[in-house]
Amino acid sequence: MPLPSQLKASVTITSVQIENIDFSNAYEKSVEDRMRAEVEVQTQLQNLEKERVSAQIAVTQAQAEADSQLARAIAEAESIRIKGNAEASAIKIRAEALAQNQNLVELTKAERWDGKLPTTMLPTGTIPFLEVQKK
Repeated sequence: MPLPSQLKASVTITSVQIENIDFSNAYEKSVEDRMRAEVEVQTQLQNLEKERVSAQIAVTQAQAEADSQLARAIAEAESIRIKGNAEASAIKIRAEALAQNQNLVELTKAERWDGKLPTTMLPTGTIPFLEVQKK
């Protein structure tokens, strides 16, 4: 609907007056207390979330340490098993070699001897590990 011709003139605002709307002290205090309570709730929620994240980090670190210790223990157990198997195999091979050649012990003694006789001996003692055979 078109405006009448007398209203088509422009309107100029020369000033604005804002009136002070004053609330009672009790109302302002209640609003302020409510805002403080909301801020406190938000602060507590943030603290709770921070503690939850800290607890998750501690659990994750503890789990990682436990996994690391378990991996080390498994690796050590496997190493011991492998060394034990290798030692058992070596003992078996040496036993088989000894069974096939009775002089292997004497050969091993001769290979390890540094050529020096003991400097102190008991009068009734024998010279250690040397067998003297009569022909």
